[in-house]
Amino acid sequence: MSLKRGIFFTFLTQAPTLLLYFGASTLMTRMLGEVGRGEYALVTNQVALLAMLMSLNMGFGITFFTAKASNDPRNIIGTTASLLLFNALVVPLILFGVARTSGLAQVLMPSDRMHWAYWAFVYLSVMVSLINTSIGAVMLGLKKFRIINWMSLLNAALSATGLLVVFLLRDRLEPQEVLPAVLIASGTAMGLQTLTWCALYILQVKITPVPIWSWAVLRPILAFSLVGHLSNLINLINYRFDVWVVDQYQGAAQLGLYAVAVGIGQLLFNVPEPFSRVVQPYLFGQVKDEMLSRFKAVARLNFTVLVVLAISLGALAQWVIPFLFGDEFLPSVAPLRLLLPGIVFSGTAKLLAQVVVQGSYQRFNLYSTAMAAVATIALDFLLIPLWGIEGAAVASSVSYLIVLVILLLTIRFKLKIPVHDIFLLHPSDIAQFRGLNPWTSAR
Repeated sequence: MSLKRGIFFTFLTQAPTLLLYFGASTLMTRMLGEVGRGEYALVTNQVALLAMLMSLNMGFGITFFTAKASNDPRNIIGTTASLLLFNALVVPLILFGVARTSGLAQVLMPSDRMHWAYWAFVYLSVMVSLINTSIGAVMLGLKKFRIINWMSLLNAALSATGLLVVFLLRDRLEPQEVLPAVLIASGTAMGLQTLTWCALYILQVKITPVPIWSWAVLRPILAFSLVGHLSNLINLINYRFDVWVVDQYQGAAQLGLYAVAVGIGQLLFNVPEPFSRVVQPYLFGQVKDEMLSRFKAVARLNFTVLVVLAISLGALAQWVIPFLFGDEFLPSVAPLRLLLPGIVFSGTAKLLAQVVVQGSYQRFNLYSTAMAAVATIALDFLLIPLWGIEGAAVASSVSYLIVLVILLLTIRFKLKIPVHDIFLLHPSDIAQFRGLNPWTSAR
């Protein structure tokens, strides 16, 4: 599948996928209210942290080496399977350690932290994330974009269906049972997602994932992935640290309001995904004039879409949020508007990071995220006690700006790409995509 066609089909499935996830989030927020929504944010934060720690950024390395050895990725798949088996045994031990450490459990989990549904959800979510990431990385390396996109749509549909069932049965539940029910429904949906992913993998790749341990295979994947892994862990601070600080200083109700603002903004975070997902395997080993020209056109289109959507969302937020979530979530409007500039910065940086990595300047990604993390920690502790969730939003936007500025300096002085080539849309950019016939030669 061509680059343009891949982007088109990814967008084609991304739109309904985001709508389904947004619908599911709306139902969940309606059911949980401010406090429950805040507690849910704490649980999912733990999932994100643990999944990131255990992944070692291997998905990126798997995609890279699968793309280079697309004729026979058998050894890569076997080594990946052995790592998943290792995680399945280690993750419960980590969760047990957290549960037995009262200080950690108090920070990372809701007040009713010993409920079995919370821990089961975390374990299942982490393992599903690791499995799906691994399978998706192999598929991406083989450029099977259509399968990846349809799978994303199915995942969203299953999640929305599970939450719809809970929403329809909510009157039969006690208030304290709603959050566990939401977690159980979400966990069931994720289990079905993984089973489907595995079935599609078997049908498409036709390689049995028999666990093998090959240091010769694993070593280059780790070497390629670990620098990015450190960058991702630091990025987690930029994206998730404010959740813990808001909970500690402002409480679960304010965290729920902030989580709604972040959740709506998350829709824009996903805008670069069709661009970066499709561009990534084409960039591997091809950071040359022709590919850079295509990349710049994609970057300009990505930035333009982000700005238009951010302005529209900011203008409509005061009516959209009360309509969807109820009047109690009207205070989410202010932090959302303060987050939107940062989301544009972050969405732009996400795509720029692809070409920076492939241009052998991956360390600058690390520098940018490290500096942003320092700013995030300092500003969160300074602004959240003073300004509450609005302070959290300001801190996030500033940290995202730091990342973008450093990446822009990198591509300007290392890759010799003028900054205006990233932002100012050209008439030729639209012409490139206008002539695309998306319904032919799709794989």
